[in-house]
Amino acid sequence: MNNSWLFRQTHQVKGRKRLIDQSNTGLQYLRYGRIVLSEGGSPISMETNGEEMALVCLQGEGVVEVDGQRFGMKKYDALYLPMQTRCRISSSGLFDLAECAAPVSKKYPVQFVSFQNILKDAKLVNRAGFEPYSRTIHTLIGEANVKAGRLLAGLTMSKEGNWTSWPPHDHSEAKEEIYLYVDMPAPNFAIHLNYWDFDNAEIVAMVGEGDAVAIKKGYHYNVAAPGTVTTFLWMMAAIREEQDRVFTQVTVQPEFDGRFKLF
Repeated sequence: MNNSWLFRQTHQVKGRKRLIDQSNTGLQYLRYGRIVLSEGGSPISMETNGEEMALVCLQGEGVVEVDGQRFGMKKYDALYLPMQTRCRISSSGLFDLAECAAPVSKKYPVQFVSFQNILKDAKLVNRAGFEPYSRTIHTLIGEANVKAGRLLAGLTMSKEGNWTSWPPHDHSEAKEEIYLYVDMPAPNFAIHLNYWDFDNAEIVAMVGEGDAVAIKKGYHYNVAAPGTVTTFLWMMAAIREEQDRVFTQVTVQPEFDGRFKLF
């Protein structure tokens, strides 16, 4: 049985589409979809039902209306939506959103996260590792800034040609994860690796704009091609609601444990 699944060019969507969930992977909790409005497109109304959701703006600008509140969103802004919540999404031009979701049993408040405010908060911006595995981790939906049941999300950017998520690590006892590669138009690319058995990799693949990898289990990391900055939105869902919602709870591959600094 596979522990990881590769989905190509998930950004090529019109309207709203759920792309990764329990129906096409072994993931139990974490789901990913895309909402893309183009110029002249009709607004989209949706309901979260039994899921909590995080919307992350990847391109353009738009407005999300929730419970009488209007949230203007631009690139890398995030909005947390509780379960049993209805919202309306609109824009006068391009508005491209990643939709992260997970089932929950409790209702938390609506919470807006400005990326510009993230950049000013040293607790939410972590310059991790050293060359050649240097990267910057921006926490959008984290334990410290957003109340939620299962979801965690953030944005990682490598230095040109560097590895990210190094050393190889796994967190399957506590969390499921999806990597969504963004801001990597061709010919820029990275190579994504995922495996549990060091000698038999499940995924060693070139990835670029819109490609997504769903990770149920296994050590995972990537490396940018020379001249490329690997940028990806990571989404996580805690296995045990609230209790496992800890970003730094990981297991490093034993062959590399102690030799490299993950965070």
